[in-house]
Amino acid sequence: MLIFLAILVIGLALVYINLSTLVKGRPGKIIALAVLLVIFASMFLRETLVGSALVSFFAVWLCVSLLFYIPWTLYRVGYYFTQPHHLSRRFVRRVARWLLGVTVALVGVMFAYGVPHNDNYKINLMTVPLPSQFTESFTAVYFSDIHIDPLFRKQKLERLIADVDSIKPDYLLFGGDMMDVPTMTLDKWGYDSLMKKLTSTAKVAAVGINGNHEAMQEKGESNPDAWMRKVGFVVLDDSTSCIGPACFTGRTDFQVARRRSVLRKPLSELIPLVEKHVKDSVEVDSLKVASAKVAVEDSSVVPDSLAADSVVMVDDPRPWILLDHQPRGIERWHSGRLPDFALSGHTHAGQFFPGTVVINWVWKVAYGTGALGGVYWLVSSGFDCWGPPVRFGSDSEIWVIKFKAREP
Repeated sequence: MLIFLAILVIGLALVYINLSTLVKGRPGKIIALAVLLVIFASMFLRETLVGSALVSFFAVWLCVSLLFYIPWTLYRVGYYFTQPHHLSRRFVRRVARWLLGVTVALVGVMFAYGVPHNDNYKINLMTVPLPSQFTESFTAVYFSDIHIDPLFRKQKLERLIADVDSIKPDYLLFGGDMMDVPTMTLDKWGYDSLMKKLTSTAKVAAVGINGNHEAMQEKGESNPDAWMRKVGFVVLDDSTSCIGPACFTGRTDFQVARRRSVLRKPLSELIPLVEKHVKDSVEVDSLKVASAKVAVEDSSVVPDSLAADSVVMVDDPRPWILLDHQPRGIERWHSGRLPDFALSGHTHAGQFFPGTVVINWVWKVAYGTGALGGVYWLVSSGFDCWGPPVRFGSDSEIWVIKFKAREP
């Protein structure tokens, strides 16, 4: 987060330096300052249509403009220290105006292509072979990063409902970042009824987690987790639930935990367990206990070892699927059972150029499948976008995942 803020500050400084040379003297500085003020004001108006539109434009323009402003600024600095004469102010103004025109034109091209491209999400198919001990196959539809805001198209969600209903999955899995507006606004816009239709398409359960943008909406009467439960999701907030043929663990997002001033639980505390009744001493000796938590019928006696007629907690035999919004992997010190599969979002696969290149330097698995901490992981680019509804070099998507048991 601090690195992002540092990059943003440096970027805005470069924007100011270059825009201030558009016009000679004080008027140029006023123009540059006015642009910065509009950028900051739009961030505070993010929940309005005008604010969202301004944020969308400036988010794309800042990324594009820095591709030109950084080398141009470096050239000016190098010229200043290596040449006996300074660049003429007229030449600098001419270049500044040319760069502004080129960058605005490129933003127009990116919006013209990227908005409809973002609207047309892909349906990706994937088969995950289950280890031999699992005998029941099931299907899940996975999606993340909806980011409902004033620019989000309700028709896109309606298409998703129709598509998922035609698939009829056992599970509907959501990987976080539902909203960029308060939950009261979602109700006002009618998203509560649409989400209820979506969650009802799952034959077994709709399971969801929070993302870092839910942390921004945990304020006042707005409660993202409660809202998702209201519309039909089983919300896992650093908790585990075994429903039907599978077990799911949902992690509290790092930023949500920070906002609540709590620590995320160790994954070892979230391993799915099931009670097993130990009937005789032979079974006690042969049983591999997965947890030290033992409930004894005679609670007044704490045995040195397990005894007959005890209830112990052992690993649940069903497949274990982990949902964690940010693909950071699992803690290095984790010991014990590992999830059989993990799902994340958050990265948007960079969303638009040049983010689609930079994102691969930030995350070990920025998109698609890979191994994190010995766990097979899928990172989705998301169903929609943060800020500008623009995809340029990435795709909006959902995943249809078939968890396939080995044939007997």
